[in-house]
Amino acid sequence: MKRLLRALAGGAAATALVLAAAGCGGSAGDTAGGDAPGGAGAITVQTARGPVALDAPATRVVSLEWTYTENLLALGINPIGNADPAGYAKWVSAPEAKLPEGVADVGTRQEPSLEKIRALKPDLIVSDESRIAANHDQLADIAPVLAFDPLADPALGTMKKNFTELAKAVGKEGEAPAVLKKIDTAAADLESRLEKADKAGLEYAVAQAFTANDAPQIRMHTDKALVAQVLNLAGMKNTWTGKPDDWGMTTVGVEGITSVPDDATFLYVAADDDNPFKEQLADNPVWTGAAFVEDDRALALDPGTWFYGGVLSSVHILTMTGKALGV
Repeated sequence: MKRLLRALAGGAAATALVLAAAGCGGSAGDTAGGDAPGGAGAITVQTARGPVALDAPATRVVSLEWTYTENLLALGINPIGNADPAGYAKWVSAPEAKLPEGVADVGTRQEPSLEKIRALKPDLIVSDESRIAANHDQLADIAPVLAFDPLADPALGTMKKNFTELAKAVGKEGEAPAVLKKIDTAAADLESRLEKADKAGLEYAVAQAFTANDAPQIRMHTDKALVAQVLNLAGMKNTWTGKPDDWGMTTVGVEGITSVPDDATFLYVAADDDNPFKEQLADNPVWTGAAFVEDDRALALDPGTWFYGGVLSSVHILTMTGKALGV
């Protein structure tokens, strides 16, 4: 996937990784909504377009954005349709986020198939506002639409809020706090292990690298980004202070990494088939001469560690960081 563009950012960035326990054991729709605490009844969900009213918890959900796919799975809900399942499988590798058998492919996240979605007879469609702004009304003719904005600050707080609203929509609001608690538990565990390894307060920079127009692109993440806010929960300290875009990223070429402090640990994600650090930059003196490269502090995370996702990806970020750091 050389031209990642918006597909890699999981949303509105012009140049754009899923877990397994909850929701991977059955076929699509098997565990949706019916056993929800409180049973059926009127539900009001807060979205980027204001409140959306549902007569009862949704049981047949189509997800047009990976964040909500993994969040449904985290709640034990198998979506009946998902956009770009091949991309999801590649970039979202948190174990509990694996799609179960039988989830229909409804096209791309940018251009979902209205015909395929309609054929599934969903009672709810969920996506990012930026993804579906152009065809919201057509989707709404099929089923109620939840359009969330993932870009409001702070990113982690917004992700949690949107997760809770989605949980409400599928009758799982009572389970939401325990699922969200997994992030804090994983962060506390990593912080404890860092302390035991004499790495408390570890200074880091975190990047996603890929190739666009035959040139290496390195996305550095500021404290505005979800991935940094998740890592900071473990007492780690982000050293990247470049100007952020809406997703909290600064996209640079190889010269940009010279702004990373010499004593920082460089954490990164890159696809197995598109890793600029092992390909185009393998012999580049700027890269090979960086202090963190010379000292073996350039650490690759699992390629499917998705920096722009939901609860399961956030836990996976912490798990894979601990593994990379050897703690």
